[in-house]
Amino acid sequence: MSKWLVKIQGYEYETNIDELKQWVIEGRVLPEDMIFRQGLGWRIAKEVPALREAFEEQRKRPPSQKETSSPPSLYQPVTYQSFQAEQYTLPTLSQRFRGFLLDQLSYGLFAFPGFLLLYVQAGTAKLQGLTLEEAITSSPYILMAIGFLISLGLNVYSTCTYGRTPGKFLAGTVVLDKESKTFLSYEKSVIRELLRVSIFVALFASGGRLFWHVLVLQAILGGWLVFSPERRQLYDLLLGVNVYDISEKAEKSQEAEEAPLGRLQTALRLIQLAWRLWRD
Repeated sequence: MSKWLVKIQGYEYETNIDELKQWVIEGRVLPEDMIFRQGLGWRIAKEVPALREAFEEQRKRPPSQKETSSPPSLYQPVTYQSFQAEQYTLPTLSQRFRGFLLDQLSYGLFAFPGFLLLYVQAGTAKLQGLTLEEAITSSPYILMAIGFLISLGLNVYSTCTYGRTPGKFLAGTVVLDKESKTFLSYEKSVIRELLRVSIFVALFASGGRLFWHVLVLQAILGGWLVFSPERRQLYDLLLGVNVYDISEKAEKSQEAEEAPLGRLQTALRLIQLAWRLWRD
């Protein structure tokens, strides 16, 4: 019978699927606890298909029959060791790119009212023969700033609470602390989000003399991600965090991109896609 790991209050317990279901029914494992199994990776308990019936049964039990105690002392907490890193499935380059792009699109959606107002004011200036300085007010920029702060706050909150932003949810990945495999603190989430946004702004808003400097920086960041054995971005390395694959196809996706040639092929496809997006 395959072994399972469950993380409760920062500690890991080894068990099997039958006992894990019993813990769920008794209320000892909560829906937001993290569950690990080889080939499945780390996932939130409520998203594990094998535990759905157990959670349904737990919700139907009368309050008097629900347990609130911690797991039995027979299962002592497992201190995370470096050799366990192989159990955490790493994401593919495609997943990293999709998650990054979707997260940045969320900023565009929240800032869209500001961009729309800016476009309307610029069009009005053209029709009335006014200069842009005369027609454009500070309102569009205020709306953009508000949208940016709202999106930033939502991404930080979801990273701290659920371990992933909406973009990473769609990409099937989660952000965890490298050593403890827990969700990031508020401070780390804020710093990481600001660094990611800075890279995106440099990617699409660079020009003039800075163009080649930014291009070199992007090549360094992209090359590091392609050839890094843990597929960690430089800002993840600085913060001591990493992104992991928790999708149902995690193990197969990792094997497909394990060889350097597979990574290079994926990187070339992503470069072509990014070039088309930038050109359009």
